[in-house]
Amino acid sequence: MARVWSSVVVLVSCLSFVSVPQPVSSAVNIPATRDEVVASFQTWVEGVGAKHAAFEIAARTAGSIDDLSSKVGETVIVVDQSGTGNYKTINEAFNAVPLHNKNPITIKVNAGTYNERVVVPKSKWRITLQGAGRDVTKITSKSAAGETGTTYTTSTFGVSAPYFTARNISFENSSPPPNGGAQQQAVALRTTGDFNAFYGCAFYGQQDTLYDDRGRHYFKDTLVVGSVDFIFGDGKSLYKNCELRVLPSGGGSLTAQKRLSLSEDTGYSFVNCKVTGSGPATVYLGRAWGPYSRVVFAFTEFANIINPVGWYNWGDAAREGTVFYGQYKCFGPGANQANRASWSHELTDAQAAPFMSLGYIDGSLWVTGE
Repeated sequence: MARVWSSVVVLVSCLSFVSVPQPVSSAVNIPATRDEVVASFQTWVEGVGAKHAAFEIAARTAGSIDDLSSKVGETVIVVDQSGTGNYKTINEAFNAVPLHNKNPITIKVNAGTYNERVVVPKSKWRITLQGAGRDVTKITSKSAAGETGTTYTTSTFGVSAPYFTARNISFENSSPPPNGGAQQQAVALRTTGDFNAFYGCAFYGQQDTLYDDRGRHYFKDTLVVGSVDFIFGDGKSLYKNCELRVLPSGGGSLTAQKRLSLSEDTGYSFVNCKVTGSGPATVYLGRAWGPYSRVVFAFTEFANIINPVGWYNWGDAAREGTVFYGQYKCFGPGANQANRASWSHELTDAQAAPFMSLGYIDGSLWVTGE
């Protein structure tokens, strides 16, 4: 990705499953405090947790793969490097999914480190990738833009399909830290699919870790590790209860959002998240890759590593009048607004409200605990 700056980001936290859209009520109660953010999603969390727990129980008690599929009511493909599953590699499992699949399929990946590069094409819908835990299940590769020719083609795992879900698994690009040279972008995960959700996952990289490129996405309880622009792209995404862990780099930024016009409905929203790391206070919250970049952080805790100015215009003063960058009731030593860029915002309740629920990503249509 070219190194420029313009974005809007908002942090939000929720828990759910992906399903085919159904008509639902659009009424939304806007939480006013951090405690209300947590409480407002508790019933949803409990319902989804129960469904996930049922899958885990079924996985432990099933006598065979066919028995597991019967217990959970959908096709289950098991990947195990020892040969006890259906396949030994993740690519083989995805290749086995029929094109234009209409029924839910779970690919259950047993613990291990899988040295693969995977692309989920547009034609393979409704797949859930279920790991055994993000600390013990990892997909990894090593590829930078200088080797592949573009940032897009560096991803360890790429999703173009709609209705994709990943749970409890890690994605890594093990390329070394950038040293100031060109074409050192190295993507762990790239998503251009609509209605994609990630729960309890981790994304490890350096520059351009998470390519949140296009589509509506939901990240819950995820860890994103990087140094420069490590969440970037032009997606419309909600991040809830996530950790953004900054690696030492002598600068860098958390986000580089690429909204290109006033009419474009994209941006990042972070709710109830935390930004961690160590080193000097030189990290920007975001920089304006696109002239109308949009990013909001709400109820988010910032470590003392944030540049007091907060936001960078990507060297283009004209973008200061078109980007939308905001904070809402954030806290921690890096949250002080006193020296923030004059063209950023401490949001009012009314300004923050659109970023504070699943409605921001039309989640009532596809993120569901049913």
